[in-house]
Amino acid sequence: MKRLTLTMFFLLPLIAYAQADLMINFLMFDNATPPYNGSMELTFGLDSTATDDIDEHLGEFPVPPDVCCGWGPPILCAMFMLPVNPNNTTIDYRFGELPFTGVKEHRIYYCSDTSSTVLTIQCSLPPGVSALLQDLVTGTLIHIEMIDSNEYHIYDPYIGLPYRLRLTVTYNNVVPVELKSFTGLFLNSSVQLNWTTATETNNSGFEIQRTSPLPSPYQGEGGEAGRGWETIGFVPGFGTTTEPKSYSFTDESITSGVYKYRLKQIDFDGSFIYSNEIEIATDFTPKEFVLYQNYPNPFNPITKIKYTVPNVETHRDASLQMVTLKVYDVLGNEVATLVNEEKQPGVYEVEFDSHSDEGQNLSSGIYFYQLKAGSFSSIKKMILLK
Repeated sequence: MKRLTLTMFFLLPLIAYAQADLMINFLMFDNATPPYNGSMELTFGLDSTATDDIDEHLGEFPVPPDVCCGWGPPILCAMFMLPVNPNNTTIDYRFGELPFTGVKEHRIYYCSDTSSTVLTIQCSLPPGVSALLQDLVTGTLIHIEMIDSNEYHIYDPYIGLPYRLRLTVTYNNVVPVELKSFTGLFLNSSVQLNWTTATETNNSGFEIQRTSPLPSPYQGEGGEAGRGWETIGFVPGFGTTTEPKSYSFTDESITSGVYKYRLKQIDFDGSFIYSNEIEIATDFTPKEFVLYQNYPNPFNPITKIKYTVPNVETHRDASLQMVTLKVYDVLGNEVATLVNEEKQPGVYEVEFDSHSDEGQNLSSGIYFYQLKAGSFSSIKKMILLK
């Protein structure tokens, strides 16, 4: 039995507890000599898997001796025994599911150093959460209302003696992450997404999801028919913070079309919520005719020629969609016709093979290729080396 007890003693520190839905830290320390001689942290909040009793899977545990001291039904009571080694933590969650509105109560037992005169409490409460700290009997000796991020002080005649407190926490429609804005912009051949949060609670991060602009054989979750949602990236969150935070993501794997984007905000426990959807139109249609330099150059025996055709609606002459691309020798003789047809707006690439029938098995030398469309004409030089 002794061996078993010792084995369990060494294993307990290795236990990993689950992440709660909402965690709030409540730090108490005294001003005994030396300053801040000891401190104890109470981590409290909400968890949908918790009960109002002790939940070991969340790291809650009874602290001997019986801290509750007969305070009604069995309930976990946080114990502050000062002075103690710093960074001692007691965990006390209550049942809840975000978003949540309601009141939860925590009971605290503390005993400070006999030389202390002040107990200091530091607590950072997220928006929608307020707390009232009172002495257990009447609330007349200690009555501290807590909101936001503040430091509070207790001056009472019982410092240095065991004492009991009641912490009543009010939750008003608390949500994991308060998304302030979510916008997108098509810029520099990519979509730039930007979003900000006002506050965050247990925020693991954001999945960036997008619909395809092309017809899809399935209907994705929450998407339109033929526009299934896909995850294209992940941006880590800041955990729990009451400070505004900014995020960005760049989507470069796009073509011309209309995309929809949304954020899937994920908590540490795996729960999630979707943001609003935004729609962004992307247009890679060329705005003018362009003839690019062939590649490779010099070449043997094959090279590629790239050109662009603009949208007729943005061009004065609609007949410019009739496109020809021809190759000439240095004497001006036509040696190959690569394109001779109407073309839709877009980017095109054709291959020129000097050994093909079209290329007539050309000899080494300088050649020219010309793109013509209505009044537009552009000529570039290429070199064939054998």
